[in-house]
This record gives sequence, structure tokens and C-alpha cells, in this order.
Amino acid sequence: MRSFTAGVRTHGATSLSQRAPLLQNLSGVLSMASGVLAQHPALSETAVRVALAELNTLKMPLKGAPLRHALDAALPPGRAAALIEIEEEPERCGIAEQTHRASLRPNANVDLTTGTGIMRPALSARITLIRADTRAELAQDLDISSAAARLAERFSREVREQNVSSLITRLGDVVEAMLDLRQRAADQSFLRYRLREVNGDDRVVVPEVLWEFCSDTVLVTRAVRSVPLSDVAALRAHGIEPVDLIATWIEAFFEIALGEGIYHAGLEAAGAAVSIEPDTFGRLVLDGDSPLTFFAAHERSFLVTGSDALLRGDHKAAAREHMRQGVPHAHETQHAVRVEATYRREAERFAGDAHRHRTVADLFTALGKGPLEHTFADAHTGIASRAALLARSAQSIEEMAQRIAPDIDVWRIARRVIVRLALDQFSSHGLVAQVVKEAVHWPHALPRVPNLLARWMARQNRRGEGVRPDHTL
Repeated sequence: MRSFTAGVRTHGATSLSQRAPLLQNLSGVLSMASGVLAQHPALSETAVRVALAELNTLKMPLKGAPLRHALDAALPPGRAAALIEIEEEPERCGIAEQTHRASLRPNANVDLTTGTGIMRPALSARITLIRADTRAELAQDLDISSAAARLAERFSREVREQNVSSLITRLGDVVEAMLDLRQRAADQSFLRYRLREVNGDDRVVVPEVLWEFCSDTVLVTRAVRSVPLSDVAALRAHGIEPVDLIATWIEAFFEIALGEGIYHAGLEAAGAAVSIEPDTFGRLVLDGDSPLTFFAAHERSFLVTGSDALLRGDHKAAAREHMRQGVPHAHETQHAVRVEATYRREAERFAGDAHRHRTVADLFTALGKGPLEHTFADAHTGIASRAALLARSAQSIEEMAQRIAPDIDVWRIARRVIVRLALDQFSSHGLVAQVVKEAVHWPHALPRVPNLLARWMARQNRRGEGVRPDHTL
């Protein structure tokens, strides 16, 4: 669970890519994901997402005139004229996207085609572009692999048992979601609002989305000059002490993931960066070129409550939280006993001083075993996938912390965050925080209350008329 690529190396004897055609772009993804999925199909979403993130760019990035032509076609009408300069080499490449630093001259009061009006100074931006040719090839690969999977399932029981066509469908959904840059822009704006306006979190900076330049295939944000968190020499050259920053980074990762229910790849060890801009100096940068994953409320609640229960050695509390997410259709009591046994086994590894030889990655791996072994509802599948994602990230965080700041106790920081969040769920502070979080939806929900109440009363009246006895007989 903690490393899907390691799982592929260990269990990759029967690879899904060997059952599908030699695909132009997806063979690497399928090879990386299928080994683990053969044992844990519930982890399909996380496995595919990790495989897509860990693959290097599948084609050479666009440069020069082809890059300019692609941006002219992708940017909203008239906005290409505001592009002053764009760096030739991309800062980041993904499966079908590339991110460049550029200079823009945005001004709503200027006719960009004629250049008339009051010009504003240029600003530095980051442009993420979806490559249309690679996107079309991915869609074609998905169609071919889906057809091949359906054909193979007609003649092979083993392929049907592996549910290959379902995996291809999930892969398509994940790819489509990762390449939807307008959705990513909306997610980035929401993250900026939550962390900046609501929480006032001064540990991180979320660059502003420049909506007038965005489309389905282009995402443009303000650029924030930064250095990688892993580059100790660069940090010290700018007067930033890595040890203190590592502790802040660890705390921010777990608070945002477990407290806000938002997983941002920019807080992973490989993507963490630190601002060197004067107004945001020393803050962690959450750029928009990394897709976000939002945890559902019940998933976040289980991750907090379940991990806190394991830390306290309270296997019964973990089992109760597990059963709250869904119960089996039959023999509920027998299943409840088995669920308790699973969490009892895992809780013994972390209670008291037993955690000295464990890691935070081990904690989330253990937390995901219950939903994997006792999947009674779709909620358990989602929880197992989220726990696997956190376990993998926690492992990379612990490895980098050990390399840069070996005196930092990752376990202590993560435990402190988990205990505080668990207490907040049942305290007056937690209630107020939940009310504040829900209040943003009230302006949209409250006007509907009278109509909803009227409909409910009408349904109750109709139901009452249906069961009213007939006294005329």
C-alpha cells in the first residue's frame, strides 16, 4: 500500500499491460498499477493516480513556434496578445501537460488586438497547458484498451475475475479529472479562499488564479519564485533554516489533509517548495499545476477518529467507526467481531511504547487494512484508498525529514495533530468550526428552505390521505 511501484516490482508477474494491446501512452500506467490492483482492487483510484504522477513526461514537450501556436489555440479569444514572453524550457511536465513561466500584461480596460488603452505593468505567471495531441492519443488508448478488455473478459475467467474493464473505466475517469484544468482552477481558488480568508494560515501561500486567461486546457496563475524544500543549500543561501521549516511543513501537511480534507501534491516531499518572494518569504508554495484530492466528510472523520483510536489502543472505538461507514447485509454480529479482531491486531502495534519501532506511514497503512479486509460499503473502498494515499505521502515525508533534519520527530508532530483534530470533533471549538465551514453554503441553501418545507408538508398530507380510514362504509 505504501509504495505502489514497489508493489509492482514484487507482485508484477502478471501485468495488466500484458493482457492489453501495446498502447502508445498507457502501457506504463497499466504496468505500474496492475500488480497492486490484482491483490487490492479497492485501491484502484489511488494506484492509477500515483502511477500517473510518478511517470515522467511521455512525449517531448512543445517548444518554440509549436508552443506558441498551441497557446494561441488554447487561451480564451484575444488573450494570446497579452502573452509577452514565455520560457522555452518547461518547469514541470506531466502525462499530457507542461508548465512554463511567462510574462503577461493583463488589463480589462485594454483592447488587446489594437493595444489601445491604459496598459498595466507586466506580471509573472505560470501557464499549464494540456497538449491536445497527447490528450487525443490518451483517449484513443483508453478506447482500445476498453474494447480489448471487454473482448478478453468474454473468453477468460481469470480476466473477468480481475475485473479489467472496470479498471480501465476508473483509469479513464482519473485521467479525465486530472486533465480538466478548469476544475483544477476552481479547486485552486477554493483552496486559496479556505487557507487565506477563512483560516488565515500564514504557513502557506496559494497563488492567485488569473481567470481571464483560463480555459479547459489552460491554467494560468500568478508565479511565486521558490526553491525546492529538498535543496538545503539553496534554502540556506536565502537565509532560511531548513530544520524549522521541515517541522512546519510536516504539521501543515497533516493539518490540511486531515483537518481540511484536502490533499495537495505540492505538500509531498517531491513537490514541496518554499517562497523567496519578499511578501511571502519562507512560506510553503501550493502551486496550481498539482491536482487536488478532496476527502469526503466521512472519509476525513474516519481517518482522524480511527488513527486516534489506534494511537490510544482503543480497537473498539476504531471498529465502531468502521461499522458506522456501512454494515453487511447479513450476519452483522459475526462481522462486527471480525472487524474488532482486525483493529485489535493493529492497535497493539501502536499503543503505549510499541510505536517506537513504527512510523506514521505504518499507522495509515494499518488504518487502511480494516476497510480493505472488511469492505461492506462503497465508503470503505474510498477510505482504504485515502489511507493508502496518506501512507505513501507519509513515507516520503519521513524519508526526506530523516535526510535533511534527522532530529525532527515526525511521529510526535503527526500524533499531536491527530489528537488535536480528534478532540476538536467533539468539543465546542469543533462545533463552532463546523458551523463556520457550513455557513458559506447558507446563502444558497436558506432561500430554498420555505419551498422544501412546503413540499415536505404536501407529501405528508398526501400520505395521510392515503391511510385515512373510510367512515362511509
